[in-house]
Amino acid sequence: MKLAYKVFQVSAPLAGLLFIVMWMSGHFGEKIEPTAVPTPRERAPADAVVVVAEKSVTPVIEEVAGTIEAARKTAVSSRIMAVVREVMVGAGDQVRAGQTLIVLDDRDLVARRQEAKGTLEAARATAGKAKSDFDRAKELFAKRVISQSEFDQAASAYEVAKARVATARESLEAAEVASTFAQIQAPIDGRVVDRLVEPGDTASPGRPLILLYDPSALRIEAAVRESIATRLEVGQELSVRVGSPQKTLPGTIDEIVPQAETGSRTFLVKVGLPRHEGIFTGMFGRLLIPIGERERILLPQRAVASIGQLAFVSVVDSEGYVSRRLVTLGAKAGDDRVEVLSGVRPGTRILLP
Repeated sequence: MKLAYKVFQVSAPLAGLLFIVMWMSGHFGEKIEPTAVPTPRERAPADAVVVVAEKSVTPVIEEVAGTIEAARKTAVSSRIMAVVREVMVGAGDQVRAGQTLIVLDDRDLVARRQEAKGTLEAARATAGKAKSDFDRAKELFAKRVISQSEFDQAASAYEVAKARVATARESLEAAEVASTFAQIQAPIDGRVVDRLVEPGDTASPGRPLILLYDPSALRIEAAVRESIATRLEVGQELSVRVGSPQKTLPGTIDEIVPQAETGSRTFLVKVGLPRHEGIFTGMFGRLLIPIGERERILLPQRAVASIGQLAFVSVVDSEGYVSRRLVTLGAKAGDDRVEVLSGVRPGTRILLP
């Protein structure tokens, strides 16, 4: 009895579990045999617009990403070491060539110029006395009053005095030129990208103070793969897409750097752009390079319906019934048409919404 009771304790839960599994799988209910359910078919409206998918030969455009850069840009720096007294411009300002950008403390330069003036005046006074002595010695030598050595000494003193005047004059000119270094001027017409110094800072030779670029000489620089870059030539015209909203501008190849990048095997191509408002250095752009032609199926963009990441078109059969078909899309053609890679064959009739 004890053994039978233990067997019952073990088998009862298993039997109950088996019953639940069989009940949930439908063994105790009425089964319905699988049958084909007809799909409801919808006819195209009588006034529907239908287009026929056809193959067309279209140019193939390679889009290469690039960056807008300035063909002429400069970093303005000081030629002397001095304290910045005033900064006349800020980032984004338009400047003209010769316009004062920064004013430096010029007290040392003024002092040097005054010292040079004093040295020149002293040299001129000395030269005047030496000239008088030379003229007098010349007269006395003609009368045989002084010896040849005394005359030569007076002449030598006069020549030395004249040389000192010339040296003092050159020093004054150098001091006057150096005094102009206190006002740093724009070397070109352009726009200020950034100011790297503030009043009170110390400017030193070679240290950039103001960054300028010429907005009338912009270009896009793009890394073009080897197989395409070798077909391009300097002076060739290309289209460039840039800005937001995007604008397509004409461009001309200014330069092709004759050296490929080792890792990417690309050549740097620089395409000049016309002056256009709303385009600045550092902006993103695309270089549109035609690389040939090929056949492809193009459909109007509005004929394609998107659901998430999937694209569908409404196909009209020979009897006028409409069905939805999954398609794979390619690149846009640029004229409100899109390429269809799969799902549609030439001759397929597509319903437009």
